[in-house]
Amino acid sequence: MALTIKKWLTQAKTLVNPLDAELILANVFKASDRTFLASHSEKILSAEERQVADKMLTLRAVKVPLAYITSEKWFYGHKFKVTPDVLIPRPETEQMVETTIDLYNMLATRIVIRYEEAVKARIGVIEPSWPDNPNVKEELEKIKEEILSPVMIFDVGTGSGCAAISVGLECVHAQVLALDISEPALKVARENKAKLKAENVVFALSDLLDRISDSAPVPDIIMANLPYVDRDWEWSSPEIEYEPSIALFAERNGLALIYKLMRQIKQKWPALFEDKKRNHQKFLVLESDISQQERIIRYARRSGFSLVKKQGLITCFEY
Repeated sequence: MALTIKKWLTQAKTLVNPLDAELILANVFKASDRTFLASHSEKILSAEERQVADKMLTLRAVKVPLAYITSEKWFYGHKFKVTPDVLIPRPETEQMVETTIDLYNMLATRIVIRYEEAVKARIGVIEPSWPDNPNVKEELEKIKEEILSPVMIFDVGTGSGCAAISVGLECVHAQVLALDISEPALKVARENKAKLKAENVVFALSDLLDRISDSAPVPDIIMANLPYVDRDWEWSSPEIEYEPSIALFAERNGLALIYKLMRQIKQKWPALFEDKKRNHQKFLVLESDISQQERIIRYARRSGFSLVKKQGLITCFEY
């Protein structure tokens, strides 16, 4: 029996959340938004369209996450590819992106100010004809090399790459290195990078910072949405069972990997923690459950990190 969009939706909405039913059909028609369904409510589904829609509906009815069914999820204004190899991006993680962008803007502004001060101190006020002076040009290039280095940002546990790519697209003069322990996850992340043209983002396989050389430059900002779910927590949503456990669960009440990352930072760049003046301003931005944050703050302070900000699921530290 032929079904119109309106009739299919009426039936589907008795099986799943009405919004999910509309998103499924919008995906089948590759519509930019759900208004297409309202404006084409009498359109008849082809046999192929109905077969695809019914299959997606069946999966959603048994609680398969919609993002895995449609293979996409919006995050920070961009549509990302997702598969069961990656954690589904959450809106809460956008706060980690916002915090990182704010830190980048602060650091970038300070770099520009330092550059202007250096030019004034070593050259003086630039006259219109000075850029043509070879001696002035040479000195300006030296100052640029010394001061105008890109802000380096690490994303540890990048998954689909949604946070790293979102930061890279906003912070165009940053260099973003995104790390993950899962090669299948990195394959998805690289596809997202290519699709969204985030040229300043590089992905690499690493268990936290294990593959980062001790002689590597110190990143200005490290952001990390690591697995922090305690297996003993009670969950009301069956959808979490479909997500990769390696991206969800951690030992020590969900805090083992966060603690390990802090230890690695201190082991790789110990001079930063020995400097009492702390004028280098390096930052660590973490996502965790609110119930874990006091323990994270206590551990961080014992390890030499200073709390800068706490908002929602995000804690930000300086070291």
